[in-house]
Amino acid sequence: MTANNKSLPITYREYKFAEEFPILLMEGKSTSPQIDFIHFHNCIEIAFCNKGTMTWNLENRVFSLTPGNICFLPPFFTHGSFFPPQEGEVSCTYLFFNPEQLLAPFYPSGLPREFTWYQYTDFSKILPADSFPEQARLLRMILQELRKKEGQYRQAVRGLVETLLVLLYRQHRSCPVFGGTVSALPQLFPAVSYLDAEYASELDTAHLAYLCGLSQRQFLLHFQECFRQTPLQYLRTVRIQKACRLLTSTETGILDIALQTGFHSLSSFNRYFHKIVGSNPQAFRNDRRVIVKKDPRYAPYHAG
Repeated sequence: MTANNKSLPITYREYKFAEEFPILLMEGKSTSPQIDFIHFHNCIEIAFCNKGTMTWNLENRVFSLTPGNICFLPPFFTHGSFFPPQEGEVSCTYLFFNPEQLLAPFYPSGLPREFTWYQYTDFSKILPADSFPEQARLLRMILQELRKKEGQYRQAVRGLVETLLVLLYRQHRSCPVFGGTVSALPQLFPAVSYLDAEYASELDTAHLAYLCGLSQRQFLLHFQECFRQTPLQYLRTVRIQKACRLLTSTETGILDIALQTGFHSLSSFNRYFHKIVGSNPQAFRNDRRVIVKKDPRYAPYHAG
């Protein structure tokens, strides 16, 4: 089923992991009347539905996730999900990680290609439990280890994740390589990564196009198609997201934050901050200070 979500904003979520154990476990147990926004992030997401029926928007196609089933999403894959109002409890568990980081102790010289199969193949993102029973069992074991945190659990999780990726590779190695029928987003990975790292630099669309192996015209067309905004609009959003992090995690002055995130004046920073966030930077900082005091789970995308 195809969804029409052209009015929904697209957000890039950057997950920061603890260096010593780069994996994040999250739980979702609330309902919502609809998907509020579409996003993508810099790591794998694996969702395991425990109770209730979820609705997922996967690159503008709608799917249902029922108890026992898995949703496996590669990095930079646009998606959104929610539990619609329904009778009974709802619950979903989410895992976030980068195999290159998590399995680095096993493969210090870099992962073999079979562990990154998800980057090169076109595959169904919904994995039914009856077709993937071993993978579902392994995922339950990973979740149990992460919850109990008994002796040597980190080594156990790494080993189980390694096995899970191998089994998924065996299941999907006959899938077609990415071709012209899939989203153009994977081809824009280099530009997205560059903008995330060099957000304070001046925008150079010719360089971004070069990084992606595209002409400047092709790059701009693909970017507009994927993000429904220009590279400059996207970059301003990234800058504001970086500014939000600095506003809530440091006491750096607002003018300094504006300059650090690539804005040339405080007035320009304030204008775009209000346009994207809906408030001024000082009010945002003050509100988040209250949230931090009241809710220790604030900033859930950082593990450690």
